[in-house]
Amino acid sequence: MCGIVAIWSPDAGLAPADLGPIEVLRHRGPDSVARWVSATGEVGLAQSRLAVVGIANGDQPVRNTDGSVRAVVNGEFYGYRQVRRDLARRGHHLATESDSEIAAHLYEEDPDRFVTALRGEFALVLWDEIRQRLTAVRDRFGVKPLFYTWIDGRLVLASEVKALFAAGAVRRWDEESFHDYLHACFGPDRSLFAGIHQLPPGAMLRVERGSLRVSQYWEPNFPEWSTGHATEDAHEAVRDAVEEAVRLRLVADVPVGAHLSGGLDSSSVVGVAAAQIPLRTFTIRFPLDPRDEGATAARTAAALGTHHHEIAVPDKVFTAATVAAVTAGEMLQENGHGTARLAQSTAIHEAGLRVALSGEGGDELFAGYDHLRADLRLSASPEALVRARRAYRSLAAGPVSATLTGTLSRLGFVPGWLINRAMHTALPVAALLRPDFAARFAGRDSLGALIDGAHGQLDGRSPAHQSLYLFLRTWFCNYILAAERLDMARAVEVRLPLLDHHLFEVARALPPAELLRGDTKRVLREAMRGYLTDEVFRAPKRPFYAPPGAGATRLAAVLRQRVDDGALADNPFFDLRAVRAFLARIESGTTAPTEVEDRMLHLLSSVTILQSAYALR
Repeated sequence: MCGIVAIWSPDAGLAPADLGPIEVLRHRGPDSVARWVSATGEVGLAQSRLAVVGIANGDQPVRNTDGSVRAVVNGEFYGYRQVRRDLARRGHHLATESDSEIAAHLYEEDPDRFVTALRGEFALVLWDEIRQRLTAVRDRFGVKPLFYTWIDGRLVLASEVKALFAAGAVRRWDEESFHDYLHACFGPDRSLFAGIHQLPPGAMLRVERGSLRVSQYWEPNFPEWSTGHATEDAHEAVRDAVEEAVRLRLVADVPVGAHLSGGLDSSSVVGVAAAQIPLRTFTIRFPLDPRDEGATAARTAAALGTHHHEIAVPDKVFTAATVAAVTAGEMLQENGHGTARLAQSTAIHEAGLRVALSGEGGDELFAGYDHLRADLRLSASPEALVRARRAYRSLAAGPVSATLTGTLSRLGFVPGWLINRAMHTALPVAALLRPDFAARFAGRDSLGALIDGAHGQLDGRSPAHQSLYLFLRTWFCNYILAAERLDMARAVEVRLPLLDHHLFEVARALPPAELLRGDTKRVLREAMRGYLTDEVFRAPKRPFYAPPGAGATRLAAVLRQRVDDGALADNPFFDLRAVRAFLARIESGTTAPTEVEDRMLHLLSSVTILQSAYALR
């Protein structure tokens, strides 16, 4: 919906000009820019607005009735109309039709628990003039980003890192975070950039009387380990929750479109939405690749009666679009899916839409990934877990990372996604790393601090739920959900019904044995049966994954030239001799690269792009 910037200055003295970094976020909100500074000059709030709800009078900062509370909001609050009615009955005067305004009034009623009444994807910063308190909040799953850092004694918060750089943040890699990224992904409070933090998903930041404190208001709290089956009405409960989540996300003062692949998740979302409104759907195509799902998506669109668009991603590498995707995402890219996502958002924007639904979250809530199903088998069968623990002994005796051995010692098992990360990323890339970098972090456990600080969220839980908790707090929020910045680079707000926290409460109660029973995501499949074509209902799980490019030899040649031109000269991670040897081997190859080699190419290219785009050192 928007881009936001906020500054807290303990020495006061802020002026509207200090909020200039908001201009760097105009791509997120091209409709208007607003800046507000408190009378004392202690706090400044700014927003670049993408008008979606309350178009005529929803400019920010929003405020409570007497103006003692002001807030800037990025995202959407669903079910806000009922909240507005309830607030009005309790004596509040709401001056706009914006959903964002409810945050200021709810805070006025209950400053400590107001966020529990907010439903949706959001990040907000709020100033309480009476208490002299700054509050920042991020949504439960971390769909909407919020970064912060200290610059010359001032706390600066922004929707994207590029705005913090514009405000004067140090432009330097966080080497520890890069190491963690290779092994598991960095924690929910970190970024790839030194001194720049994220507000974790489900967290609240408070600055009061000169001290900063971050606390969790929500975590993915899974139930105690159970090997039973769900109740008979589980399918009905899932269907009702999905229908409500989609219905609430169709509320907007502008038309709403949708992403559509050939898979279960997006087809379920589109099926519910198309039954309620005329819908335009958008599908990414990978011509001539067997993993292309465009034909299935087209048949689904025809069956549901949507106005369907296809976006073909040509088999080209290291194009301007790739550079744009990595720069916009502020994140490393391991596959062409980021470039494809930016192309999809571009097409939605060019079609005149500002809002689209998407199906992210289904694989997490209903265990659609192969690695989660492997963890489910350990959760549903004590015998299988015993056998796995025997196998872990040989794993622990080998040359494996401290992250794997540390996780094994803490949990008694190793999540499947973590093993995949070790085999397909950490081990292959090790041959390309500088010896001093590798040696410095050789004993670092990238998940140890997160596991130790999980506040009881892991104790007594099944292996599958332990695995999913760690996945949600690392890879999911930091890598998968980074797609938000690719969407907002084209001023497209993507809404995710399957990440509704009310739906999560239904899904979290499903025992591992129930999630493992039958086909992949059988619970969701059966629940949404009435909205799916037979083709989608019966199709096996196929993850969205851009195919390795046949133009890898050209990418390797371009990368080699960039390396020769000094693109990696000052980077702290990669050994230039090893990189050149790797690129020469790809260049001389006669076949398309493997997925692992493709990942290495994208990692290398991403580092060169980010280092150049943001002048990192």
